[in-house]
Amino acid sequence: MNRTLQRGKVALALLVILASGIAVGWFGREARKTPVEAAPPAHNTADAATHWTDRAMVTLGQELQLTAEQAQTIRPLLQEASRKMDLDRERALFQLHLQVLRVHDELRPHLRADQVPALERMSLRLQQDIKTRFAPLLKDPAHPAPDL
Repeated sequence: MNRTLQRGKVALALLVILASGIAVGWFGREARKTPVEAAPPAHNTADAATHWTDRAMVTLGQELQLTAEQAQTIRPLLQEASRKMDLDRERALFQLHLQVLRVHDELRPHLRADQVPALERMSLRLQQDIKTRFAPLLKDPAHPAPDL
């Protein structure tokens, strides 16, 4: 019975890792999509925000027949919304990465001694990726991050 319970825990942990990978892929898919329009691809967050704002302005302008004055008033609102969406997306990806690290900690007791070094290497690579990719979030005092 104890062995069956242990196998069940390992299976559950592996499913969590799989689900985390799928979620990261799902949230990151927008970055991999080729824009439908002929506009050049965005190379950074500011470019992506501008690109989204420009597309939204075109759509709103066509659908709502915006006046020049309305467009001038609406553009800053869209820019701010885009900035917030990008920040929310980064925070969500950050949390997913942290969850994978927590799963690594939960897996450790269920591994053989010869498997632990490989898991530790994976954890160190993930920690380094988190430090590199999410450096601005790690520096934000409003959202303290765990020690990496």
